[in-house]
Amino acid sequence: MATNQPAKRSLAAGLLALLRPPNVFTAIADPFAGLVLARQGPVSGDPGHWCIAASACLYLGGIALNDYFDREVDAVERPERPIPSGAVPPAVAAGIGAGLLAAGIALAGLAGGPAITVAAVLALAILLYDAVLKGTKAGFLTMGVCRGLNFSLPMSLAMKSVPGSLFFAPALLAAYISVLTYLAHEEVGGNTLERARRGVTAMAVVALVMGVAIAPWPAAPVGWAFLALVVVRGAMLFAPLWTEPGGPTTGRAIGGGILMIPLFDATFVAAAGHAPWAFAVASLMLPAMALRRMYSPT
Repeated sequence: MATNQPAKRSLAAGLLALLRPPNVFTAIADPFAGLVLARQGPVSGDPGHWCIAASACLYLGGIALNDYFDREVDAVERPERPIPSGAVPPAVAAGIGAGLLAAGIALAGLAGGPAITVAAVLALAILLYDAVLKGTKAGFLTMGVCRGLNFSLPMSLAMKSVPGSLFFAPALLAAYISVLTYLAHEEVGGNTLERARRGVTAMAVVALVMGVAIAPWPAAPVGWAFLALVVVRGAMLFAPLWTEPGGPTTGRAIGGGILMIPLFDATFVAAAGHAPWAFAVASLMLPAMALRRMYSPT
């Protein structure tokens, strides 16, 4: 007798859904941009590229552990997720997550001693967020710090030569991600109007501070052009939350906000005077958006 129950996904398909492939391109955009800022020019053949590989592993490891620690909540709110649906056993998710964090630290070590230190701190912050701090005020800030550290991985290789003003880039990325995480906490059920408006206002402040921060940079007008794209896209995503903060609207804003990270990163690269590399960083949005058709970024 036929049943209407959907076929169970294979382990391979479950793992792909678990690791959220679109998001990894937003993760590697951070150290890619950071490497260009650190070297202040071309980065072809630079050992700092190991930081990009390390970033991918650290991010994917954090995603796997996120779902491992969220498995009981997901069983209620998102039973279709890989772990509660039975596609990926919890022990497998935990093992993959831990292994990827270790691989990320090791790969960072190939770039240089300072990078392995930053990677180890980042791995610890990821673990603390996933296991303990998620959903708390400290959790929002911790997620932002994770992204700031991710951007700073290659910058740590050139601490003595990188102008201090360039560190506004990871700091402002951390602020953006903190606000995004704040809004994402109520993604399933939707934010209250007051909470949503606080988040949207904070996003506007981040954009304003970005404009002020890059004003003294060598190619500020080019950076402002990129920032204008960020503001327009951000307004499309987050402005609707001002009047309609429900789950679907919040989900669209969070998913789009994640996929916009390469453009956010590219703004700083452009303002620093490296427009071709800025377009390269921003182009990482394309595979992320293409894969979004098959895998959810949240």
